[in-house]
Amino acid sequence: MENQIQKVYDAVLVGDLSNIENEVDLALRSGLSAEDILNQGLITAMDEVGRRYEVGEYFVPEMLISARAMKGGLGYLKPYLVESGVEPVAKVAIGTVMGDIHGIG
Repeated sequence: MENQIQKVYDAVLVGDLSNIENEVDLALRSGLSAEDILNQGLITAMDEVGRRYEVGEYFVPEMLISARAMKGGLGYLKPYLVESGVEPVAKVAIGTVMGDIHGIG
């Protein structure tokens, strides 16, 4: 089972949008719970993406590609999360504020 979590994690880490739904499906079929796939596969992978960004290994494009893969996996997983009664912990809003670098405007 751990192998399937790793495959979900890897698909998010490299931004493999074309394969993430298949990996999530295989993880579900292997007996993993939707909550474990979410927490140990999808979220853990995005934590690693964030770490890599902080140390300069990943940049905004890599983060966006990984986030798109996570969104694809989460979209596939969502009905299973609802079915199993998993409740959202919080809502997150992400944004960027752009300003004039000269302090004017």
